[in-house]
Amino acid sequence: MATSNNSEAVQVVTAYHERSKHHLNRYAAGPEALDWDAQPNPFREFTGSPQYILPLLTDETAVTFAGLSAATPQPFTLQAIAQLLELSLGLAAWKEYGPDRWALRCNPSSGNLHPTEAYLLAFGVQDISDGLYHYLSRDHLLEQRWYPDTGQRGSGVYIGLSSIAWREAWKYGERALRYCQLDIGHALGALRYAAGTLGWRLQRRGDVDDARLRRLLGLDRSSDFAHAEGEDAELLLEILPAGTMSSAVGSPAALPGQWRGQAN
Repeated sequence: MATSNNSEAVQVVTAYHERSKHHLNRYAAGPEALDWDAQPNPFREFTGSPQYILPLLTDETAVTFAGLSAATPQPFTLQAIAQLLELSLGLAAWKEYGPDRWALRCNPSSGNLHPTEAYLLAFGVQDISDGLYHYLSRDHLLEQRWYPDTGQRGSGVYIGLSSIAWREAWKYGERALRYCQLDIGHALGALRYAAGTLGWRLQRRGDVDDARLRRLLGLDRSSDFAHAEGEDAELLLEILPAGTMSSAVGSPAALPGQWRGQAN
């Protein structure tokens, strides 16, 4: 049965890949025109979640691109996490043309649509309460989504990435999933370089499947997304000091606690 299910999944993926290809004589199926009234909001936020503004520290980054491999590992602190997020997923500039205004981010995106969302899961980080946070790049702040029940939870820092496919489908139709995956790659590259400036490295946690990651990031909470586009869980990254081969602890689990916030 497992083999049959796997074969069916491969057939579905292959069929999508073929159907969503561009060809010499035609483009892949997409919207005939853009529905500007239905344009997705490029910034997710969670109303009702406490917000914590992060410091802007780009100008204090001393490590150059050439010196990434020799950077001294920094302790896990609010300042260091703020620098990681600013350099990788934060805003690089605002642009204006006539009445229009739009943001440019440090991680590139197809059509500047940015379907990728980021979550910080922090335990034992200086000046950051244990819990799960959503990163709102527009304002460079953390929104606390989840508070663990009281008790020692150990230490560890993780970044979870998700995709909002509608942001891409609005413009690109069926090819949206392709572009979501490309943007995950862009985010990974930006996070890797930013982590390097702090003497850190990223390790993907392959022991966390889709269902578990959805629970961990709160993406399975349908009531929190009742009036918003849903998010697809993509992957979980553990942040480790450079030179550390692997984590000494198991991957995080969805622990008891309280959730806050409604998705826009």
